[in-house]
Amino acid sequence: MNEREFRLHLEIETTVLEVWISQGWVVPELTDQGRNFREADIARGQLILDLGNAMGVNEPGVDVVMDLVDQLHSLRATLRDLTDAVSRQPSDVQQHILSELNRVDIQRRR
Repeated sequence: MNEREFRLHLEIETTVLEVWISQGWVVPELTDQGRNFREADIARGQLILDLGNAMGVNEPGVDVVMDLVDQLHSLRATLRDLTDAVSRQPSDVQQHILSELNRVDIQRRR
């Protein structure tokens, strides 16, 4: 979606969008036609609006939350890659990994 559609969807002004982009909270794809926004950008924009408007989080707070969201997204991707790698291992290796995970979980609970 283009910049105009993005702003209309979220009901924000150009100046607000410029702040979001300069902060790195939303990173549109740059094309020959201008900025292009994905559905994930809409979700991020809605989160930013919710944090600021509904929850009263200030700009530095939004920055922290968006950084944590990015970290979580990265960790989920890493976990997905790890899970895929383990699933390609022989059954005995998979069982050994599961046993170790169970052992670590039991120790953590103590």
